[in-house]
This record gives sequence, structure tokens and C-alpha cells, in this order.
Amino acid sequence: MRQSRSASEREAARAKAWSRQTIFVTIALLYCSQLSSCGAESQKPAPSGQHAELPWYVTTAAIHRMMLKPSTKYWRFEHLSIEPGAAEAQLKELHANGITAIEIFAPEEGGNSYDGLDAKNRYRLDSGIGSIEDFRRLVKQVHSLRMHVIAFQNLGYSSEQADKFLKAADDERAGRNSRETEFFFWSDNADAPPPAISNSYFFARPALPGYDPTKNEFWQWSERAHKFYWTRWPGFDDQGNRVHLPQYNWNGKTWPEEAEKIIRFWLSTGIDGMVLDAVNWYAGIDWQKNAEFLTGPLNDKFSQPEGGGAFHKDDPVGWITEGGYTNLFDYGLGIWWEPENHPLEKAVREGNPELLEQALRNYHDRVVAVGGTLYFPVPNMKDAALQTLAEALIAGSGDMLCYCAPANEITRPAPGIPKLLEFKSEHAALYQNSTRRKIPTSDDAHAYAILRAAADGSERLLLVFNFASEPEEVRVDTGAIRASRYLDADGGKEISRERDELAVKLSAHGFQIYEVY
Repeated sequence: MRQSRSASEREAARAKAWSRQTIFVTIALLYCSQLSSCGAESQKPAPSGQHAELPWYVTTAAIHRMMLKPSTKYWRFEHLSIEPGAAEAQLKELHANGITAIEIFAPEEGGNSYDGLDAKNRYRLDSGIGSIEDFRRLVKQVHSLRMHVIAFQNLGYSSEQADKFLKAADDERAGRNSRETEFFFWSDNADAPPPAISNSYFFARPALPGYDPTKNEFWQWSERAHKFYWTRWPGFDDQGNRVHLPQYNWNGKTWPEEAEKIIRFWLSTGIDGMVLDAVNWYAGIDWQKNAEFLTGPLNDKFSQPEGGGAFHKDDPVGWITEGGYTNLFDYGLGIWWEPENHPLEKAVREGNPELLEQALRNYHDRVVAVGGTLYFPVPNMKDAALQTLAEALIAGSGDMLCYCAPANEITRPAPGIPKLLEFKSEHAALYQNSTRRKIPTSDDAHAYAILRAAADGSERLLLVFNFASEPEEVRVDTGAIRASRYLDADGGKEISRERDELAVKLSAHGFQIYEVY
């Protein structure tokens, strides 16, 4: 695909986009304050001191989930070497495929539960991997290649073998109150009430068939502490035995203060943001603590409340307007633990673009409208043509693509997609803050046309997709667009129109992109 603008022009467009966005938001806020009627969905103002260039998570096309631990029975994601030579080869190969950001899963020393999210020591790496200084060097190496890096961590539970939990258990048994004992919930009785109550956003439960809270959420006996501790997540110890992970105490301030310290520690390594795993399951958290101890230290960096927006009652917009997060997992396109709730996959497999359109309207568009961005894990379509179409649709939707799958699944872009990812990262109309509008075609049952517009109005792109397994020529209703010229993005040739219609030839499961002027 043709990249029609020079590097200097693209940089100028990015600066203009952020400047205009700041002005528009400021005007909107002043207007709302005069009317005294601003709703919860008002867009957040740009953080003070923000650079003119758009944040990287607005412009980056794709991110890849990796881990420092080698893939084993307990750790599934692709291994990222911390050794400089090997790391450089891995990173350059990703960059060549259009992936310019990495997400390091559970970087701190952890156990065998949830790919190491059950941390043992939150301020060091696993034994045999390296030191924190090695990690800092790795982050600098990522940045030197003009890539970005975030961490994926859970601040809701720990390993049973965590240093802080072992000290807390010893202090409890000895009758000593300590900072560590306040990190966790304790009880003398197994039938004590739960230590935290739920609401529509926090302490939510998944809609899993047969999920029984009494089998996961209870007071677990600790022989070491001679007390019961509150648990919510089952896991495995170092020997592979089933255990119940201690839940951190978000009711008070002692653990939240420690959580903030942990976030600031990892930010000091130079990472560009964090995914906070299952944040709506943290026992005792609320919006105030979330803002003070989680999104507060993250400020305007990439921040995502994994799970936020997936439980139907927790409207995703709230995680942006109330939570202060900058990115959401696009659960509108699919919820991995709900087998029947995968609109993107279903739309592609059934050849039904309307399923995708409704999913984007109900979730994606509403999040972008209040200043948020989204990413979505690339699904495994198990068919080459459908795989390419699915990845192209995610890119065309305005989501950052996440190659988040385990090491033996989808970890690299499908054929033809690296070129599209490069195109996406260089065109403001495909950035995560751009808008989208469906355009009618002569065959909306199989064809899908959308007009993408940059947030600053600097460019527009028309994308046309074929959901059918056969080639098709469709006519796009350009009467719905105020434009005088359409250029083929893959070459720059001007496309002629007849009677407000643009004839588009599409290969089976193929797509075309046009620049709109």
C-alpha cells in the first residue's frame, strides 16, 4: 500500500492532531461547566505537560505478548530473551512484521499459577533469568529500536510462598501486627462474612457456566498462621499441588500504598505502561483507590484494567471516565471465557458483516468517543483466508492488534498483514483515536465499507471488505461521503465514479483501501 505522505508531513499531522484534540476538549469542558450538565462520558482533558506528538498507544499498530520465562507447562507465552544479542534478533524480527510494541507478562518472580502472576517477590526477576538491572537494559534496548514495552501484572493476589505472605503468616501466629499482616485478610473463623462487598464494577463474577463462588471464594486455613485467610483464586504450588492464593486487602490503605510503590518501581525501569490483570476482582477496591494508587502513578501512560468492561453490568465507558484508564481490551469483539460471545469470529465465519458493525457500535465507538483506546487479541481462525480477513478487520476497526496467544498459536501476522500494520501506523485515519462510519454498498450482506477519519481531520480513508468466499464487485454509495477524489492507497491511482457510486473489485475475503479527498 502506498504511503502518500512524507515522514515530516506525518509528524506534523500527529502534532496537529494532539493540539486540536486538546483545544476541542478544553472548549467542551468550558461549555459543560457553564451549563453545569457534564455527564460521566465527557472526554478527559489532555494531561498537563503532554508532548505535541500523540501517545504511542494511539499510533502503534500491533503489540506482542511475551514473557521472560521459557515456555513450560505453567508458562505458555513466547519467551523473550534478556540476553542482548538474542533479544535484538527477536525484536528486529517483530519490527519487520509490523509489531512495534511488546507486553511482558508477569515479569517479577512468580509461582506456577496463571503463567506466573502469583508473585513471590515483586521487586526482582525469577532466579536464573537475570537482575532488575538486566531488565532495565532490556527496556533501553527495546526503546533503541523505536519500540515500546509494557508489563502485565496482577495486584490482587500473591503466591502462598510470597515473602510478604510468609512473614504475615508468622506475624499472625505470633500475635504481632505488622505492615505485612495488613496486606491480607485474616479471620479466626471459617464462617466469617466475606471481607468486601461487590458493586457493578468491582468484585464482579464471571458468567461462567456452573461457576460456584463457594468453591473459590472462602476463608482458607493457614497452618503456618493458625488463622484463615481470604482467597478467591485457586492455583498451584512449586510441586504442582492445588493451592488457594491469598487475596490482597484493598479495604484499607496499607496494601494500596504498597501497590502504588510496586507500580512506581516498575515504571522506574523505563516501561511505557501496564496492564493490571483482573482489577475488578481486587477485594475492597473502589474508584477513589483506583485513581489514587493505580491510574494515578500511571498518569497518561498506557494503562489497561484487564477484565474491565467484560462483565455486562460494568459499562466500558466508566473505566475511561471514572477509572482514568487509557486503554481497554475490546470485549465487544469477544469475551474469551464466554464461548458464545465472539462477534468478530462469528461475523467472519458466517460471512455476516452486520454482526461486526453492531459489536463495534456498542463497545468500541463508545470508548473512543470518551477519549479511550482499545486493543484486541488476534483470534485463531484456523483458516488462512479467514485469518487474514480477521486481522485486517481489527486493524480497520481502529483497535491495536495484540498477538497475545500462547507460543504454539497465533504469534505473528498473517500473510499480507505486516504491510497493513505498517500502513496503519503511518496513517492517522487508522490510529486508535480515529472515528469510523459505515457506508452503504450494493451488497451489505457480504460487503462491508467503512469511512475512517483522523481525529484532527487531516485525512480520511475508505476501507471495503469482502466477507464472501467468492470474488465480488460491489458498488459503494459515495453519495454518503462529501468528497471529490478517491485514490487507490496501493499505488495512488485516482478511481473514477459513476452516479455517486464507486465500483470496487474484491477478491475472496479480500479488502481495498482508498484515500478520500
